[in-house]
Amino acid sequence: MENNKAAGFIRFLPNIATLTRLFGAFSLFFLLDFEKDIGPFKAVPWIWLLVYLFLVATDAIDGILARKLNVKSDFGAFLDAFSDTVLLVIGAAIVFVVFAKDNLTEIQTWIYIGLLIFCSANKLSMNLYAKKFFGIANMLHSYPQKAFAAGCYIGVGFWAFIRGVPWWSVVFLIILNLYGAIDEIVYCARAAEYNVDFKGHGFQKYELRKKQQ
Repeated sequence: MENNKAAGFIRFLPNIATLTRLFGAFSLFFLLDFEKDIGPFKAVPWIWLLVYLFLVATDAIDGILARKLNVKSDFGAFLDAFSDTVLLVIGAAIVFVVFAKDNLTEIQTWIYIGLLIFCSANKLSMNLYAKKFFGIANMLHSYPQKAFAAGCYIGVGFWAFIRGVPWWSVVFLIILNLYGAIDEIVYCARAAEYNVDFKGHGFQKYELRKKQQ
């Protein structure tokens, strides 16, 4: 039995959680001076990390609320993806330019920023790709896409904690990003209808789009 759609102020709770992530991301610029040594790790930005982890948690909270209240929408899905991207871009940029600046050369810094922009553009382009084929501006909740998002969130927090950016972690995220994008592009080009909860190729079958005669 389908849950009744929430009414009144409560129906806005998912978007409020999403907007908290979106605007809260900008607060990270003002939390750069709170540092302390934790064991062998020096100058850990602990307040920055706590706020960052709270903002990451809102990514799960808004989805749970949207499903529980039965208020999922195209706008909410796009806002969610956009907020994710803003948080990751700001978080990673601060890591590259502020926290890890003593451990990265200028060339490495700009290479990593370029890769970050590439991944962010790739993620948002998936919404436009789905819009083109199905009229839905959304991104699949497939396992590859979830793995990439989780990897980004964990990566930024890990980089901030150690104040460095190991090359292998960047390569790993790029591979996840490309795999998730290709997986979604193939799905959009072949599927008969769009299922945002499609798990990904190798995990779930789907009906193919009929060829036009």
